[in-house]
Amino acid sequence: MLRVGLTGGIACGKSQVLARLRQAGLHTLDLDRVAHELMAPGGAAYADVVGAFGAQVLRPDGHIDRKALGAVVFADEQARAQLNSLVHPRVRAEEARWAESCAAEPGAVAVTDAALLVESGVHLRFDRLVVVYCDEGQQRQRLMARDGLGEADARARIGAQMPLAEKRRFAHFELDTSGGLAETLAAADGLAEQLKALAAQPREPHPFPVRAVLGGLAFGPRQGPRGLDPVGLLQAVDGAKGWELEALARMLQPPATGPWYRAAQPGQGEPRPESLCVALLAGMLARSAADRAPLVVAALSLATLTHREPEPVATACAYALLLHEIALRGRLDEGLRALLPQVCDEVRPRAGEADAPRLSSSLDAALEHAGDPAVAREAGGALAGAMAGWARGLAPEDAPQDLVEVLRAMARAGRSG
Repeated sequence: MLRVGLTGGIACGKSQVLARLRQAGLHTLDLDRVAHELMAPGGAAYADVVGAFGAQVLRPDGHIDRKALGAVVFADEQARAQLNSLVHPRVRAEEARWAESCAAEPGAVAVTDAALLVESGVHLRFDRLVVVYCDEGQQRQRLMARDGLGEADARARIGAQMPLAEKRRFAHFELDTSGGLAETLAAADGLAEQLKALAAQPREPHPFPVRAVLGGLAFGPRQGPRGLDPVGLLQAVDGAKGWELEALARMLQPPATGPWYRAAQPGQGEPRPESLCVALLAGMLARSAADRAPLVVAALSLATLTHREPEPVATACAYALLLHEIALRGRLDEGLRALLPQVCDEVRPRAGEADAPRLSSSLDAALEHAGDPAVAREAGGALAGAMAGWARGLAPEDAPQDLVEVLRAMARAGRSG
């Protein structure tokens, strides 16, 4: 099954796109509708929400007034976080049950629609992410017309979400709804065909490379930025669901106090985000060995969590792709030199300019000392050691057994999800 997240800006036309994908035969779930049902009288979240926000958010008939509740939470980040903590876990439980029912169909495409997939840091659960967007002025006018808002309120609602230009960096597919309805529907039809084709591609089973991961960890970086480390990152992965960025943000030192995508501090230096790429790649390989598209977005997300400047973020993305190619080849070879400029070009539109000389010198050392990862690390640093260690591998009996068990459990959870 291909899991797809559908998101975008408020009033950008996601509902029209979702309806068209449903008409095309894709399985669809609107998480906003699920949340609405959970907060209806008798719903699982109703009592908790009313208890937290009081009678001011109730209509005379006892139903929650979503406009009144929205006015409260869009004006107060702490209130918004409280509402999310009450509703989101229940929404996710409903989504998990729905996804399980879809998985029984061969080649199924399951599309989950939610406005805040990226903001809430759960977008890495999906194989592909679609971002629906439109011109900013159109978005504001549509929101004002749809919800009867004044311009100031509309700007506040839009401002409470991640800027669309930023959100689009995490997309595998983008769908522009700035044109007329006919153009939007035609674009949605084309998207449906692309997703069906992806879901129909055979996914050959690949054994999880425990020896390679152990080698990359043993000879690669030991510490990561802001208190994260490769082993801790592996322990935080949730099987087939991957990582939730808000949970990782709480693991930072000091912990993030706002949304995950604002946790990075300016001028953050060493350790750099590349130091987590071995663990990141291991987590992605537990789900699908050959699919590189989710890896790019995962690397971008993890690097954005700790570093604000474009260069370390882009370098981490390029290094993750380089490691992925080593994993697919199962060795270090000279062809990787020609691949390096290609991966730097690939990440540039999303992340910016990678430090190609830094990666090149690490690759040179790894190639020169491919048979001895310890020497590669000494000659070219931890990134070189990780590449050489991944290619050579490390026998499980030579590694800490608690780490071996973490990897094996992660692989079982990922492949069974």
